[in-house]
Amino acid sequence: MNLTMALVPTAWALIADFLLLPVLFLIYKTFPKQWFAQYYNIFMATCIGLMLLWSMKAGIHDGMTYHYLGATLLTLMFGWQLAILGIMIEVLSLVLMDVVEWQVFSVNVFLMGIIPVIISSFVLLLVERIENNHFIIYFFAGAFANAAITVGISVYIASLFMVAGGAYSYDYVAYEYMPYIFLMIYPEAFLTGLVVIIVLVNFPQWLRSFDDNKYPYGRKD
Repeated sequence: MNLTMALVPTAWALIADFLLLPVLFLIYKTFPKQWFAQYYNIFMATCIGLMLLWSMKAGIHDGMTYHYLGATLLTLMFGWQLAILGIMIEVLSLVLMDVVEWQVFSVNVFLMGIIPVIISSFVLLLVERIENNHFIIYFFAGAFANAAITVGISVYIASLFMVAGGAYSYDYVAYEYMPYIFLMIYPEAFLTGLVVIIVLVNFPQWLRSFDDNKYPYGRKD
């Protein structure tokens, strides 16, 4: 999913740059300053860990890479604002390591950050509307299934983006890349669920999306 300049039309990259500005403004206006001041070290540690996971990737062609995304985990732990900022940090690390060009920074942020975070937030909203006070539902639907759905849809959107940009034909992407989406779904879901359950049991206050007043863990400090 790491798109390079060869895969993105220049006009599209410029449009992504402009579209990123209102997103950053919205993050600034709604930024959870009090929460971040208390848990910024957890956020940075998670970003570093995610950076290491992003370095362990496989790929067959330019742009057709496979690695742990982590957007759902960041959304559950830190909320959508910090989740997007976290993905921006990861994409910036790719730019600094010369994996992708700076011109496609915004495009990669949208495909690997903003879009997956929106999907994760939407799935979590549906879970809360269906059943918002059951631990098992939160874990399996809000975390495990959420991560699987998010990475599946996000990779498919990225595939269509490459097709629409003229980098590859749909038949080529459908044959060479899309079938392997299913190989990404389970690792993404498993690792996200594993981290969430560990944090839930030991440090539920680290999960902004989890209200432990509804569960038998006592009240948050």
